[in-house]
Amino acid sequence: MIAFILMLSAFAVGTSEFIIVGVLPEVAADLGVDVPTAGLLVTAYAVSVAVGGPVLTVFTGRISRRTLLISVMALAFVAAVASALADDYTLLMVARMVGALAQGLFFAVASQIAIAAVPPEKQTAAIAKVVNGVALSTILGIPLGTLIGQNYGWRASFVLVAALTAIGFVGVVLGTPKVAHQPDPGVRASLFAFGRRTVLLGLATTVLSFTGLITAFTYVAPALREVTGFEPGWVTGVLLVYGLGTLVGSTLAGKVPMHNISRVLPIPLAVLGVALLAQGLMLESKVGAVVSVFVLGASAFTAGPLVHTYLMGQAGSAAGLVASVNISAFNVAAALGPMLGGVVLTSGLGLQWVGTVGGVASILGVAVALVVGRVTVRPAVPTPAPLAAHV
Repeated sequence: MIAFILMLSAFAVGTSEFIIVGVLPEVAADLGVDVPTAGLLVTAYAVSVAVGGPVLTVFTGRISRRTLLISVMALAFVAAVASALADDYTLLMVARMVGALAQGLFFAVASQIAIAAVPPEKQTAAIAKVVNGVALSTILGIPLGTLIGQNYGWRASFVLVAALTAIGFVGVVLGTPKVAHQPDPGVRASLFAFGRRTVLLGLATTVLSFTGLITAFTYVAPALREVTGFEPGWVTGVLLVYGLGTLVGSTLAGKVPMHNISRVLPIPLAVLGVALLAQGLMLESKVGAVVSVFVLGASAFTAGPLVHTYLMGQAGSAAGLVASVNISAFNVAAALGPMLGGVVLTSGLGLQWVGTVGGVASILGVAVALVVGRVTVRPAVPTPAPLAAHV
């Protein structure tokens, strides 16, 4: 039950993050700003997640995980409602940043609850369920929100987010167990976790691998149109195939025992790297393009939960903070990827080379993951926190 509740909540939070991308032109026109200015709403959200998430995780370390998750979902709901009601750009920016803070904290506490509520052999699967929620948001939530926003106005998209978040909130209140978590070690002790090679290498793996993925994915829609020759209506269908790949990948990740993660991790990362290096060639045919985007989604979302679970296992009492910083690392990749792809395009190489250049970053991620396997001297299996009546 708790796995389903966390997946549902992650679905709502994931939809909230990216839904604005599909309605940026409508937001810009309604609020009287240009599209690049409206695009700063996306940038500010990512920065708020990356910076605010770890900070809030440290300062909420002594709060019951259940209470904190309920509070986070309530904050996300308020942010969604405020976004729907915002009548100027500044108010929308503030509402989005509040929602970003809720998201940054959500994935840290949800990861802790997911691991604490199950025995060690099911912990990777529990994290994968949370990631499944994000995967489902790319398949269903974001396309549905974009469709609603384009037909009924961008505010209706945030009404959808508010409704999804409200459902998640009710589920959290009714179904989240009280779980014991390790006492807050304090700021200094938490920071010591980042002195461990395994933690630093795991975070580097996230940045490198997902920089490669996001470099390619940022420009995949124009590449599908201009290189492969898909009509705009078909591009949406191909992107749904990517979403299906993410769901398959996160499900596969859940099958990997925690003590095998460091040995298995290089495999999906290598598949991701090779798929990116070959993307230019695959885009030359429609079948190849569809296969390519599916493999990208499946391999990336197999690797993502594995890295996240591994890092939490290596972090000890600082697991929540490290989980939050790993989300920040992903957002660093989300910032670097479009920049790297932009450099490729401005250099005149063309859309077919964007994935190849991104593949270099992901292959570097494979190299780091291989080092992770060598320096991990014991299984990354954290002591499970049992269900408790009081926290």
